[in-house]
Amino acid sequence: MIYLNPAGLAPFHHEVQQEIARTLNTFSHLLYAEAGIRYYRDTLQECRRTIADWLKVNNKERVAFMPNSTTACNLVLSRINWLPGHVLLTTTHENSTILNEIQKLRDRGIRVVTLDPDVPSGFLPALERTLDEQPIQAIVISHVSHLDGRIFPITAIQDLAQSHHTLLIVDGAQAIGQIPVTFQEISPYAYFFPGHKWCTGPMGTGALIIGKDDHQETQPYWAGYEMGTHNIGLIAGFAKACHLKAQQNPDNPILEQVREKWKVCLGHCPGIRIIEGDGAQAPGILSFACLDEHTEQVMHTLSSTHSIAWKTLTHPSHPSNLSIRISWNTDTPSIDIRSTLALFSSLSNE
Repeated sequence: MIYLNPAGLAPFHHEVQQEIARTLNTFSHLLYAEAGIRYYRDTLQECRRTIADWLKVNNKERVAFMPNSTTACNLVLSRINWLPGHVLLTTTHENSTILNEIQKLRDRGIRVVTLDPDVPSGFLPALERTLDEQPIQAIVISHVSHLDGRIFPITAIQDLAQSHHTLLIVDGAQAIGQIPVTFQEISPYAYFFPGHKWCTGPMGTGALIIGKDDHQETQPYWAGYEMGTHNIGLIAGFAKACHLKAQQNPDNPILEQVREKWKVCLGHCPGIRIIEGDGAQAPGILSFACLDEHTEQVMHTLSSTHSIAWKTLTHPSHPSNLSIRISWNTDTPSIDIRSTLALFSSLSNE
């Protein structure tokens, strides 16, 4: 199989698997004896420190472990004092599971304003106008769009949110591990991400970076969000994956070079239009729309015949067309990239 979907689920490193097994094996000999409880707590705190150091979070107690991004979003939204008539702002580029959490608020009488990032006047001006026109209690937005890899200007959005006393909640699922992110530069109300995408960690893991403490000063920030007993094996694997990422160059040029090759190749394919935003793009994602039924059928046949795994979706800019998102990371075999590029090049010559 040619796997071009690490933006959905990335295979994790063998060192991560080894760390999971080692941690669980150690704990299985201790369990909830006094020594086991110490090991459990110490392991969690060390994993918190690993992630905080990587992302330059000034206090490891701001790192809460989550099973996934959806749970993190649910917990953050549930702790806001929503009243009927309050307004939440989001975009057309949010993941469906996050939109489902937002829909629950709509069912409680919260009004939801949804902006299209491709508004002709520009996204930031449209966002500022919306904030000027009415009080917005919270903004829920992706750092990187899962639909086409555009990077939202989080620093500028944060400035607008703070000037309008609006809470900024950021979904970093497609950002952490793919683009450089440091919490020395941003400080949203909440920021969450899973372990199983660009961090290349295990499924069932993730983190919530808490930007504002609404609990007692004597209580750790994470205490208000983490519920029940954790699987410390998975969390140790998650932290190991983050440690391995921290050792890589955050501005890895290889991903961008692959993206440029894809752009050149797809640009010559009839019936295909590359989808990009006006600003910065993440280096490991490229999306394109199939402009007619023939091209859609060719893509289905190509995927089936050559066992290519990619993400099919409906993009807001092309709602009546099939769109495809391809993604790759530093572990994607170069032969898979070359093989797929060759297949698309043959299409352009037909």
